[in-house]
Amino acid sequence: MSSRPTAIDALAEHPGRSGLVLDFDGVLSPIIEDPTASALPDRVAVALERLSRHLGLLAVISGRPVAFLEDRIRVAGVPLLGSYGIERSDEGVRRVDPAAATWMARVSEAARVLRELLADSPGLRVEEKTVSVAVHWRQAPDQAAAARQVRLATARLADETGLRLEPGKLVEELRPPIEVDKGSALTGLLDDHENLMMVAYAGDDLGDVPALRKARDAGGYALVVDHGPETDPRLLDLADETFAGTGAFTDWLEQLADLAAS
Repeated sequence: MSSRPTAIDALAEHPGRSGLVLDFDGVLSPIIEDPTASALPDRVAVALERLSRHLGLLAVISGRPVAFLEDRIRVAGVPLLGSYGIERSDEGVRRVDPAAATWMARVSEAARVLRELLADSPGLRVEEKTVSVAVHWRQAPDQAAAARQVRLATARLADETGLRLEPGKLVEELRPPIEVDKGSALTGLLDDHENLMMVAYAGDDLGDVPALRKARDAGGYALVVDHGPETDPRLLDLADETFAGTGAFTDWLEQLADLAAS
């Protein structure tokens, strides 16, 4: 039996030298049918506010655009990394990885073509983000058929444009093929906070895998929010600890806030 402490005990032992980095959808916010309506629950907002006062690092890394994160997470001192780390906001000051700039025209063209190709397909939604474009099929009446259609269309455009195809939970995304992902984003945060003794990363989707691995490589914890059949088994294989949905993870955040403050 492992003698390693639980993640909550490890982070709370020296909170000022501990870091917690979080995904947004499916971790802080419940997964809903319409992703544009996603919001930060009040309980989570309060827990983040409390944690920000005590942890050495509290940050969010998401596939969402950084403007989306700024609108929903209004906690001082929390770095917000959008588009898998391509965008970053610190206290409202935004930066975009310059390597992504040359790909913006191709992202816009891919979004235009996808809207045309999928216009007559019920339940499909094309989301053009700041530096990428995603196609969601959560609301499709036949999700299996929609998945096949979306994967064919996005794979074709990836070949034609050179954009990188990024699979997710009921979504495929095309983004610039630059060496930025949630793992490299987490590495950058750790480089900025060299005094940290412990770090944990919490995610729920395939895009979180690089960051979950990085957290473990750094001697920290990979935390996975489990959404049942939607959760890829590869995430569960990586997990040091799992949580049965966002409600259970919110409970954990509140407990950590209590311990960090004591």
